[in-house]
Amino acid sequence: MGRVAPGVVAGVSRGLPEAMRRAVLITGAGGLVGSTLCRRVPEGVTVEGTVRSRPAPDGTRSHRIDLAQPGAFLDLVARRRPSLVIHTAYDPRDHQHGIVDATIEVASACAALEIPLIHFSTDAVFDGEHAPYGEDDVPEPVHAYGRAKRLAEVAVGDSGGDVAIVRTSIVVSDVPLDGTSEWVVTALRAGERVTLFGDEIRTPILVDDLADATWEIASLEPAARSGIWHLRGPEALSRVDIGMWLCRRFDLDPSLIDVRSSAVEGAGRPRDLSLTGARAATLSVRPRPLSTVTGHGQTHR
Repeated sequence: MGRVAPGVVAGVSRGLPEAMRRAVLITGAGGLVGSTLCRRVPEGVTVEGTVRSRPAPDGTRSHRIDLAQPGAFLDLVARRRPSLVIHTAYDPRDHQHGIVDATIEVASACAALEIPLIHFSTDAVFDGEHAPYGEDDVPEPVHAYGRAKRLAEVAVGDSGGDVAIVRTSIVVSDVPLDGTSEWVVTALRAGERVTLFGDEIRTPILVDDLADATWEIASLEPAARSGIWHLRGPEALSRVDIGMWLCRRFDLDPSLIDVRSSAVEGAGRPRDLSLTGARAATLSVRPRPLSTVTGHGQTHR
């Protein structure tokens, strides 16, 4: 993984609006999704990124900034004048500052300067009791993270700008490993037991596929791009299922995985957040099942 699919890039590049020949600004360029967007940028597009703690990929011009600081992002985009902003940044430890306040600043700055915005959100805006969820279903978050991401969606929608909202699920990467997968793999390699929920269902997507689909959305004209998109993988899986895939992928011992029920623990978490994606079906990118990714990041055809 990490290599740009030539066919996808060529198709996206040919369709780019002339305005996108200027730089695209990606918030959270040091994170999993943001850094992958930087690495898989289509031919003919340049990117810059905002960072706070983790650095952007080598070769990406970056700007260290607290997105929630009033006026800071407005000042940056006024100086850089990007053709598009893709907002992936969030802080899971500080929902108000790192999600809601930051998104309000990003969305209002983009609207004020008439810069198109693609905002990343999550399946956690739903309650988990009425899956699968389509783009038109009404969000009803049940925990703090989901409520914060829903407030961020509302801020983007109310900004009055040229906006698209991308809701996604668990984002998985095997090379390099995403954070949760790295924790599981490291523990299992050390012979330690790990406990994963077996009754929380999601539709995980490989990060490369997510990035390629996002770039294709970015290439659309405003009327076709705007609104809500669900970008998800083709399989409904639990954390246990993902853990078992990691065992097969890295030749680890699956007997070290203990299955736990979030319902029994009374964790107050959504039960089934499976997404459908009618709009995404119109894209050329087809997200792969995790089972097709085998050793060394290769795809089994």
